[in-house]
Amino acid sequence: MTMRPTTVWMPTARSTVTGGGVQVVSPAPRAAWERLYAADPDAIATQSPAWFDSVRAARGYADASRLYRMPDGRELVLPLAAQRLGITLIEESWPHGWGYGGLLAEGGTTDRDAAVVLADLVRRPTVRTAVTPMPLQIAGWEAAAPAQALRVPFTSRVIDLRPGFDAVWRGYRKSARRGVRTAERLGVEVQRASGVDADAVLVTFTRLYGAAIKRWAAQRGQPLRVARLLARLRNVPAQAAAVASAMGEDCVIWSASIDGRPIAVDVMLQSPGHHMSWLGAMDADLARDTAGTYLLQSRIIEDACRRGVRHFHLGESDPGSGVDAFKAGFGAAAVSSIALRFERLPVTATERRLRAGFAMVSEWNNRRAGR
Repeated sequence: MTMRPTTVWMPTARSTVTGGGVQVVSPAPRAAWERLYAADPDAIATQSPAWFDSVRAARGYADASRLYRMPDGRELVLPLAAQRLGITLIEESWPHGWGYGGLLAEGGTTDRDAAVVLADLVRRPTVRTAVTPMPLQIAGWEAAAPAQALRVPFTSRVIDLRPGFDAVWRGYRKSARRGVRTAERLGVEVQRASGVDADAVLVTFTRLYGAAIKRWAAQRGQPLRVARLLARLRNVPAQAAAVASAMGEDCVIWSASIDGRPIAVDVMLQSPGHHMSWLGAMDADLARDTAGTYLLQSRIIEDACRRGVRHFHLGESDPGSGVDAFKAGFGAAAVSSIALRFERLPVTATERRLRAGFAMVSEWNNRRAGR
């Protein structure tokens, strides 16, 4: 009996030719995607085919990745996920909360590559098409972005690990070094797990994350029932489980504990040149009493240095916030970046108005409660 090839993970690819003789194949053939991910020295874990598998499993997105074949034979791949309801509504690289997208190419991408891709994306027949490049590559994307591109700014924190851990340690602020030493003196234990060994730690992550919902609701002035509803809709523990399953050894779950009591769990993503902090949860009281999160973060950074990783990405945070100060304590530089969006309807403006309205309600609730 002749076996027909499966198309479970992606639909039949279609090929078109854009201006300048650039051929576009979508979805990108998986073999080409995997090859270029392995051949790009600046590839990050969130650009991998396995990461798309995580997005698809957790959020139900369809594969809209695009392979660009240049006239000289050079190839590029843009990871892209689509929301479809009969027609394609949104294409993103990636959806909010799912890390950085952007291009892959053998030997790395160029500013010219970004220009070719943006010229293609601006013509996509969607409500919104968006790309959030890795912040260290944003200069080329921003220079190539056409006037109609909506630029959504954000700030991330990045540590340059190339000088080695001794130099990185000297770049810590005194408060961070003090926190590490305090946790060591108190006997905080840090463990690293991946693959099947991560399952037990994910149970701890789920418990810590669930317990933190009440604290987050209080900080935002948010009714607890609303916070719990939003948490159920996001279902972050299920997202973490999907990522751990799809990414295998490239998803590492780090944890800190004292006397058997969990302090914090960090879900890390790794590629040869870049490690990235993706999700975290902690017992805020125990973290404060033990400084365990300082030791946890430092051990993760030290491990990345030992593996020859060039950059450690601590993710986005609001300037001036406590989270941002914590990241800065490890010598992480603030990197200004943008997400680029092409919209046929004012989706981003509507999202901003909704967030502003929610913030006003939260502020009113805080004043009513006397906070």
